Amino acid sequence: MGDLWHPDVPDAFLDKVFAIEALSTREWDLFMLKWHGPDWTNHLAWTKQQDAFREEYKQRFLMQAFDCGPTVYYDHAGEKTRPVDTEIFDMMMKFAEATPEVGYTSMWYRQDRPPMIERLASLRRAMDLTGKFAGIEAIYPEVVKYLKEASEILTGDPGSSTYLAGSECMTMPLILESRSAEDILARKAAGVHRYHVASMPTLGVSTPVSLAGSIVMGAAEVLGGMALCWCVDPESDISGRMITLIADMRNGNSTTFGPYLAQYNNAVRQMFNVLWGGHCMVEVFFSPTARKPGLQTVFENWYGTDCRRRWDNDADIPYAGMGTLRNGGLGSPTQFILDMEIRKAQWAYKHDIVIDEETLDFDEILKVCEEKGNFLMSDHTLRHCRDLWTSPLFLSEAPVEGAWDGSEKAILDQCEEMWRANLEKWEAPEAWSDDQKKAMDKLVARAKKEFRVE
Repeated sequence: MGDLWHPDVPDAFLDKVFAIEALSTREWDLFMLKWHGPDWTNHLAWTKQQDAFREEYKQRFLMQAFDCGPTVYYDHAGEKTRPVDTEIFDMMMKFAEATPEVGYTSMWYRQDRPPMIERLASLRRAMDLTGKFAGIEAIYPEVVKYLKEASEILTGDPGSSTYLAGSECMTMPLILESRSAEDILARKAAGVHRYHVASMPTLGVSTPVSLAGSIVMGAAEVLGGMALCWCVDPESDISGRMITLIADMRNGNSTTFGPYLAQYNNAVRQMFNVLWGGHCMVEVFFSPTARKPGLQTVFENWYGTDCRRRWDNDADIPYAGMGTLRNGGLGSPTQFILDMEIRKAQWAYKHDIVIDEETLDFDEILKVCEEKGNFLMSDHTLRHCRDLWTSPLFLSEAPVEGAWDGSEKAILDQCEEMWRANLEKWEAPEAWSDDQKKAMDKLVARAKKEFRVE
């Protein structure tokens, strides 16, 4: 993963985004990182699906869903939150499977299962519901060996650790806490040889309140964690990640909102690029602090994305929303539909205008002008009318005045109807064989026995 962040990777190639076949492998990796984030990008690389995805993405829009995995669900109809349980987990996995635009979904965290077994058991349960999930975090280091073995089962590769995600988290100031230290040792013992050091400070609480001092401190912390991983496993793949929060001095909240967010994260990444050859990444935008779907959530997603665009001088970086709220811990399929429609609108904007005999039908133009007619009923319009971008969500005033008021409530209610309609179309996936499912059943049973849980 580390060489995806190397400064030699060209960063100004998005004038070719929609001529995807023209991108080199390294340019394609960078395109994926900006449009789809590190988790999905690395999953495609580790499962050797880059070429297949590249061909599919030429033809249709795809995006990731729900960031790193919510622990709480927002019920739009009831206007309340609910801890994620098995019922909600199943519903969200089915929704991802049944939604054509979702190419990858994170695992939601179930609160009604014993914590020691929840991640591994959820991995197995998801196999019956979707083929679109990727790696999950080993919250407990003791689970690392099981997720390593699960990776081998699901990929058929004895060296794979594809379905082991997560990171070794630093705690400011400059502390590697015990769980992360144990995680490093567990990965080394299981033969994973891949470490991802993350820091999530709150500016003004666990760092100095000024940007300059906190940036230096953040870089030192990530670098220190990477150095510790290198001492344990010198030949391994080591990378870092900076995810900053900001203290809202009005109420004490740690927020993922404001101009300093992008400056802090990207300045740390820039220091790594200049001084240490890269290997540190940041999100385009982590997740909104808003606790309900709607306008505030869209604004926070848009503002965070806009800050990153300005930092990178890259107007093509897409809107970053993917259905999460409350710093990533709260999931909303209603918000996801809204985010998806915004991103689909961006994807529909192509840089190149096709000019050929079919798109520039000069004889038809002359004929209609000479007859003082219109183009609505022409054969050419009938052939191409579906080429025009339309959204099932962002509607015009039709068919009669008052049929669509365009209010925030009307949009969110429509989003709610759309995701539930998708859910009704769910069909069991065929992504996993019976042998893989049986092998995973045995693996989960062994883990339950070791951890003495049911």
